[in-house]
Order: sequence, then C-alpha cells, then structure tokens
Amino acid sequence: MPTPAKTSRSGIIDAARELIAGNGVDSLTMQAVADRVGVRGPSLYKHFADRAALLSAIEQTVVADLKNVIVAAAASRDDQNVLRAMAKAYRRFARESPAAYSLLFSLQSPDQESIAARLSALKPVLDRLESYLGEHNLAFVRARVLTAFLHGFVSMETSGAFRLGGNIDDAFSMGLDILLARPSTQM
Repeated sequence: MPTPAKTSRSGIIDAARELIAGNGVDSLTMQAVADRVGVRGPSLYKHFADRAALLSAIEQTVVADLKNVIVAAAASRDDQNVLRAMAKAYRRFARESPAAYSLLFSLQSPDQESIAARLSALKPVLDRLESYLGEHNLAFVRARVLTAFLHGFVSMETSGAFRLGGNIDDAFSMGLDILLARPSTQM
C-alpha cells in the first residue's frame, strides 16, 4: 500500500498564496512552501515542475477567484447596472485581497493555461460590454480602457495616493459614468 500524500496540489497553492500575501512574491521559494506545508522540498516537485509552474498555478487560482467575484455581481438584466456591479466587485476584490490582486499584474505567465484563465475571466465582462455597446471590437477596446481605469484607481486607492480630499467613492462612480457612456459615434 502506497504512503498517503502529506499534501495536495491545492494545499501547496494555498500555502504559497499565504506566503506571498505575508511576504511578497519574491519570498516564494519551493523550500519556503515545503516548510509551510510540512514536507521536504523535493516532495513539491511531484506536484509542480518548478517555481514557475507553481506561480502559474497560483496565478490561475487568483484569476479564477476574481472571475467568481465578478460573475457573482452580475445579478441584473440591465447591462449598465451589471457592468457597474462588476466594476465595484473588482474594486472590492482588490481592496480585500491586495496580495492576490497584485499577482494579476505581476505574474502574467505565458503558458496556455494562464492565458486561458485570463480570457475566461474577461469573457463575462466582454459579453456584457458587447451586449451594451452592440459591437465586439468596441467592447474589446472598452474592456481594455475599463481595466486600465480599474487597475489604476484601485492601485492608487490601496497605496493611499488619494490624499487631496474629496469623496473617493464619488470619483469612482464618475469614472464609471464616463467609461460606460455610450459613444456618440462608433470607432
């Protein structure tokens, strides 16, 4: 009878995410993760070929978490209300999980699984934008602009860069108003 595994793939990913959350992505070593899950370093290589493979798996779980948050926000039939709810969910995710959120833009693994996870996470937003704007190409461009706004806004917000006063929630809503306005002329 084989010896039962002391840890699982998901247990390793969870431990690695905790390590990153506490100490940053540079602290992630295979040995540090092994110590955290209570196994010898070489045992991790049964689950992941190397650190890059582990980082890719972590990235995929973070992207999946964000997608779940965004999809859960899509409760309305009205496209504009759903897009606003998705944007607010994105902001909430970034504020509640800053370490995980930072991985979305710091890792960007080039492997097909990570790219597929990112495309899957984008699809609910892109579908709503296309329904709202009526054109796929315009929706794709708007998705990029919306992502840039959201990332810039939450990055500034979480770093405490909004120091000049005023209501930050009002600024966020105004940014969404501008970005979700239907264009008067098509691109």
